[in-house]
Amino acid sequence: MKKRAGMIVTLITVFSLIVSACGDAQSGGTEPKASKELTMWTWKVAYTPGIEAAAKLYEEKTGIKVKLETFTPDDTYRQKFQAAANSKNLPDIVNWWATAGDSIENSVLELSGEVDDDLLNSYYSAAMDPIIVTQSQVDSWKEDKNATTIQKSLKTGQFYGLPLDIGGFFTFYGNKKLIEEAGLTAEAPKTWEEFVTMMETVKEKTGTPGLVFGAKLPDLWENWAGSALSIMLNEPQGYIDLLERKSKLSDPSNLPVVKAMETLANKDLLMPGILSTDIDGADQAFAAGKAAFDLGGSFTMSTLLAMGMSPDDIFTFPVPPLEGSKINSWTTDPFTLTMLSVNKDSQNKAEALDFIKFLTGDPDAAVAFANAAYTVPALNLGDRANDLDPNLKSISDAFAAEPGPYSQASPAINTYRGKHKEWEVYAQSMQSMIEKKMTAEQVAKKFDDTMESLKASGN
Repeated sequence: MKKRAGMIVTLITVFSLIVSACGDAQSGGTEPKASKELTMWTWKVAYTPGIEAAAKLYEEKTGIKVKLETFTPDDTYRQKFQAAANSKNLPDIVNWWATAGDSIENSVLELSGEVDDDLLNSYYSAAMDPIIVTQSQVDSWKEDKNATTIQKSLKTGQFYGLPLDIGGFFTFYGNKKLIEEAGLTAEAPKTWEEFVTMMETVKEKTGTPGLVFGAKLPDLWENWAGSALSIMLNEPQGYIDLLERKSKLSDPSNLPVVKAMETLANKDLLMPGILSTDIDGADQAFAAGKAAFDLGGSFTMSTLLAMGMSPDDIFTFPVPPLEGSKINSWTTDPFTLTMLSVNKDSQNKAEALDFIKFLTGDPDAAVAFANAAYTVPALNLGDRANDLDPNLKSISDAFAAEPGPYSQASPAINTYRGKHKEWEVYAQSMQSMIEKKMTAEQVAKKFDDTMESLKASGN
């Protein structure tokens, strides 16, 4: 009897194992990679289709799925991250602003020993700059009473994310439908003067104003377009001389940049109400067909698409040079927008790290992400940039792979444009010129007079 009972138990056990095995096979459990799933968070709604496109390629390659969740707006995302970090409930992968010392370092993996130079060297040259902890940051946090405990714990050379995408300003967006309705070809103008002629034609044929931008912000024009016109006209050193007070704005070599805006104002080519229009308002006006052109950055594309525009109805181009400029096409050094980090407590750290390397370093993944998210990848694509959406290709072509003209001027820009108060006066005077209350010559004279007065007073 005992022997029979033992046989029954054995049969039940074998049967149970068979059933269990069958059940696993039906759910894919016999293939560990196929059953693996990574979790990921982002706050960028526009990036969701791009990340999912790259994740699909990763799943095809490895069998590992990536489940993406999106939380917006920014503050909500930061709060959710902090709450999850406190409860050790973060996802495997986190999309975050490209930065160091943002107090996420206690929760994500330090990567300096995890990523080889081949991958780091495949990005745009400046892509890691905002992510890697610098000696100057360490020194600054050490002396700063308001620095966080996390910041004070960071060491030079550490980094906690890989760069996902890059961006820059100095980009004009054109409404292709309006341009073609005016009988023009939707192509980038070769010069500023050609650009003005395009705006005149559009206004004459369609009644639509030429340009809108966030003119409510007094210094936006100089930051996003005026400095590019100056640097192309007189090369970086010419703009540096102006910043360092070694030349005057009224000099014949500098005045054409001021006149560029005066021309737009005098020809009524700016959208009415532009001085009460902020950045979002400008994008909304352009998307609604209230202006033929919009001034923005590479990141403006995803905003316009979210507002209902089709990429087929848009063409993009960098700030065109004034006739006679010493530099005849504009390139700018891009800056990193966002990064990808790995939860240091993840049970899938190896796979999560492999995925962020794939998304940021594999050309197929980078192209798939970029075209679906409408942002330029941090990976320097080289010839594969031809696979980007034409508008993204146009934007990326204006990004300098190596330090370009803007880089040469940027130390002086960072040092003097905020410090020398004549630039505040200039920004306000430009707004008066938009209202036709000042001429270009008067704007330049007020700038020069202010500069001389400040120099005399030691400021």
